[in-house]
Amino acid sequence: SFYSSINDKDMDGLSILDKNSSMIFPHDNRIHEAARLLRTSRPSFLRVPRAVEVSDHDFERLKQDKLLMLCGRVLALPLGRGMLTIGSIDELPDEPLSIPPLCLAGRLPSTNATLALDISNCSSNMTIWPEFHNGVAAGLRLPMARMNGDKVNDTVTRTWIVYNKPSTVTPRSQMHNNASQTISSSNISQPNHSHGGFLMALGLRGHLSSLSMTDVYEYLTQGAITTTVGILLGLAANGRGSCDPSISKVLCLHIPSLLPPSFAQMDVATAAQAAAVAGIGLLYQGSSHRLMTEFLLDEIGKKPTNDQNVGDRESYNLALGIALGMVNLGCGEKSSRSKSKKFVNESTGLTDLHIEERLHRFIAGGKEYEVRKKRGSNFNQGGAFANNGESEICSKIFEGDMINTDLTAPGAMLALGLMHIQTGNKTVASMLALPDTHFLLDYVRSDFLLIRVVARMLVLWKDIEPTEEWIMNQIPLNIRQSYSLFGKAAEKSVGFTGLGTFSSMNLNGKLNKSGSDEIRKTNISINKLTRDNTGHLQVDRQAVRQAHAYIVTGSCFSLGLKFCGTGNKQALLVITNVIKDLLKLREESDPISLARKPKRQIIETCLGCAVISLSLVMAGTGDLDAFRLLRVVRWKCDDGVKYGNHMAFGAAIGLLFCGGGMCTLGREPDDIAALLISFFPHFPISSSDNQYHLQALRHCYALAIKRKKLEAVDVDTGLQVFAPMKIQLTHGRHLQLDTPCLLLNEHSITHIEIKSDRYFPSEIEVNKISKPMDNILLYVKKRSGHMSYMQDPHGLRSLAIQTGGISSRSVSELIKSFTEDSKLLTYVKYFCLPTEKYTTTNPDSLASYCRFDAPFTSSFCCDILQESLVGEKPEAISLYLLLYDLLRTIEKKCSPIDIWNLRLLRSYYTNRCLSKCSMLSVTFVALLFESCDNLLTLRDTAHSDKKRLDSRQQACLITWFHSED
Repeated sequence: SFYSSINDKDMDGLSILDKNSSMIFPHDNRIHEAARLLRTSRPSFLRVPRAVEVSDHDFERLKQDKLLMLCGRVLALPLGRGMLTIGSIDELPDEPLSIPPLCLAGRLPSTNATLALDISNCSSNMTIWPEFHNGVAAGLRLPMARMNGDKVNDTVTRTWIVYNKPSTVTPRSQMHNNASQTISSSNISQPNHSHGGFLMALGLRGHLSSLSMTDVYEYLTQGAITTTVGILLGLAANGRGSCDPSISKVLCLHIPSLLPPSFAQMDVATAAQAAAVAGIGLLYQGSSHRLMTEFLLDEIGKKPTNDQNVGDRESYNLALGIALGMVNLGCGEKSSRSKSKKFVNESTGLTDLHIEERLHRFIAGGKEYEVRKKRGSNFNQGGAFANNGESEICSKIFEGDMINTDLTAPGAMLALGLMHIQTGNKTVASMLALPDTHFLLDYVRSDFLLIRVVARMLVLWKDIEPTEEWIMNQIPLNIRQSYSLFGKAAEKSVGFTGLGTFSSMNLNGKLNKSGSDEIRKTNISINKLTRDNTGHLQVDRQAVRQAHAYIVTGSCFSLGLKFCGTGNKQALLVITNVIKDLLKLREESDPISLARKPKRQIIETCLGCAVISLSLVMAGTGDLDAFRLLRVVRWKCDDGVKYGNHMAFGAAIGLLFCGGGMCTLGREPDDIAALLISFFPHFPISSSDNQYHLQALRHCYALAIKRKKLEAVDVDTGLQVFAPMKIQLTHGRHLQLDTPCLLLNEHSITHIEIKSDRYFPSEIEVNKISKPMDNILLYVKKRSGHMSYMQDPHGLRSLAIQTGGISSRSVSELIKSFTEDSKLLTYVKYFCLPTEKYTTTNPDSLASYCRFDAPFTSSFCCDILQESLVGEKPEAISLYLLLYDLLRTIEKKCSPIDIWNLRLLRSYYTNRCLSKCSMLSVTFVALLFESCDNLLTLRDTAHSDKKRLDSRQQACLITWFHSED
């Protein structure tokens, strides 16, 4: 089979990746270690210490508790494994793509026995979405479909997709596409949730267009909720930005607000609705579609009208905001150049909707009465279309006339940021400003501050700087001062002077500039804050701690988006320091850390967002220092680390080695939007949690993946080789890289050339290529007499520095190490044998029909072989043999044509200008002419009577001696 032929018994693609990426990371086993950390098909290492007083029953319970936490990490790893193995299969497979299992078992260190997890006390839907992620990770290994004009090439066929369909079909009684049905463990035939993820992966890689609408209908009617979500998002991703009407109809069927009144009461699960809405954003990306914009804007502030689908409203509203931003992605670019710098571009025809004002109201709160009054004749609370029947009332939730900002604010902020991405519009940025007083801070949720920072920086894109000063400037002055005073107060309470200064030092013992500024301002600000009768500051300490953590993390996330795929060292250093500070708050319990520490779950959330920001900057580079830091962060596995935290840590490792070191991230607005959807900084608590963010959207990062690998291939062998390259950038800078390597996004490349004495010169003018090249392939030809860098890393075994010449005994072994040319190897086999092997009984010898003197011929063939290989002219071997044959047979037979060729050769080498670039050795040619003169002179003397010579022999003598040059 396909997997047995490549020795991939786990069927997860990690073994293949370890082999393919070994040339990118040749000096260590970092790619092997990353694969080990993200592998889910093998039992986890389970070590549980046992006290003396613990009974056998209690010890088994402890092992199960520890195994449950380890299995929670295993269930969260497929997301990172998909990033690690994306695009690892170069050719489309002919057989079904196997999906690796999720191993919920542990391996005990003492006996190496396997302990299975007891799932009797676990939730029945614990593995639904992990199986979905597992299917996506397996499907993302397929190659990307290539576009050739309007046609799509190299896509999988419909037959292959249907052939991958699971044999077990879920009966209609076990379908779970609506909200009222739940999964029961007593069902005889459980749905295959991994196949839904596989379908989504096909769409992300551009292969889902092979399915017909009848196939889509069959999947939607017979599949589970994961299959519905996968097919909806896959179709939308496959047709991203195309506004395809057939795909739009499929998506709108799963949005009750877009259905006619008779279908408005359809019970569609919230996850399917969120997937359909997000699919609308992908399908109509950048189109500023009027109908969809109006619908999404009205739907964000809609109140619940019935008791159906009242759960997971946060994820649905977030999907609405993201879709609104995607449909109008960058629509404010032109308007920011106008004098008003306030409204969207007038050419889109959306100015009458007042999108910015309404989104700001969704962020700040208030009453939403204008739209209801304006559209009362055409719209109602239950949907986008009029319904003449009686409107239902929700008996579970009553929100009144005020806007519920807990639902509308996250989506509205992201929509505002995506609409005006990279515009620098100050008016829009002011709508996303952070509260600058403690009074205003009480009216904003702390976790929303992170989203505000990210959305604001999307607008003020050019203001982002990779410095610690910039991060500190994002924190409002009141929060920054209060946070510093917490440390100062803790220092006084324990009586250790200078402890706050010590806590502001970095690992090198130097005081951070930001820390020194805060300590200097502390004495100035301490008298300005109000204190109560006990002397304590009258501020919400927990709110200040949380706000500080979220704002710093949001700034790091903005840095990650701005410098994604660039490997910027300054951004790496800044984010690394933030991660170390968060680790210190999590691990240490000194007075300063306790005074500044928010709650544990907030620290874990900020750590997950920070490590993802680090991997965004270093995506695909496999940076060793960053990898070491990620291993430290992911090490803790206890009750405080939830499923979403494990997902973030695994995703950070996978993104750091994106595509096995062969892929990076794009930096265009649509790429930034895809990354923002995937790494939205609110992670699930459990494996079935979709309350605040639909888990399926975590895989939209695949839309921003760019394969930017520079590799050199030997033209003779077709194998990938190491080769030093000189890369010229647009700003006149030069880089020295060794292929294969990853091309980062930091600069644009204009010229690539090979710089090595082992290969012939070769270069590419990138700016002269008509089509943009993401993956650059450079064909090289190795010089004769040199070994590759893999065989001879230090260049000490080249033929040019070999002493003592080539002996006939060792020539076969030596030549095989320098060249793979079949013609040269055949020449060595038959002409360069040792003297004792030139016998008529040897089947490999040509002595039985060779007209040369065998010992002399073997020595001569070895000499010309060495001279030709060292001189980089292996094609001269045939000329040497031809002239040698002519010289040996000139006494017995010769023709005027051969003599004319010899005279032409002599005339050529008489010209000094031409002889400088000759293929044959000048010494050999001189000896050849001298031998010809001697042989023909002797023949002329021995046969003085010209009548005894035939006419051909006479013509040869006349041609050599009497013709003019």
